[in-house]
Amino acid sequence: FIILYLVIMLFWLVGIHGNNMGSAVKESIFTPLALESVEKFNRGEKTTNIINMYAIQMWGEIGGSGCTLGLVIAIFIFSKREDNKAIASLSLIPGLFEINETVTFGIPMVLNPILGIPFVLTPIVLEIVGYVLTVIGFCPVACLTVPWTTPPILFGFLTTGANIMGGVTQAILIVVSTVIYTPFLIAYEKYQANQAAEA
Repeated sequence: FIILYLVIMLFWLVGIHGNNMGSAVKESIFTPLALESVEKFNRGEKTTNIINMYAIQMWGEIGGSGCTLGLVIAIFIFSKREDNKAIASLSLIPGLFEINETVTFGIPMVLNPILGIPFVLTPIVLEIVGYVLTVIGFCPVACLTVPWTTPPILFGFLTTGANIMGGVTQAILIVVSTVIYTPFLIAYEKYQANQAAEA
């Protein structure tokens, strides 16, 4: 699933909708695992498919592809540019519902040599962190169908069977994504300032 998300994000990086391109592979592999988890949960059995469709959405799609909710938060905290803050303001509400085209094409993330790095790597890092937190028992296994547009934290809470630790896990992942994006945002704004000075 790490390789799959790498391919999906590389598609996004060149302006192609990565999730649409990868959905045939992603859904055919991970949806049956998710449905098996739903059946086990409904029977009161222990769910064992740690990696499934709901889990990878819970871990690696917070705020949309690239987990850009972390970038939006980083902009609100650290940005010194009004144009970036304006894009973040427009992107916050859609981002809470996992829709991030405003930030993906507004910043833009596509073909961005600086922000493109965390854009590709953040979902992979969050998938790994989410997996580890589930393996060690901190987070329950994602086992219930939740619409993909459900806001983060609530998504984690619901898909883990209304378990608060699912929401806590997503909150941790949001913090991690913000930490990853922050140094790249600072570097990007320096680049923007240099470009403006040369114009």
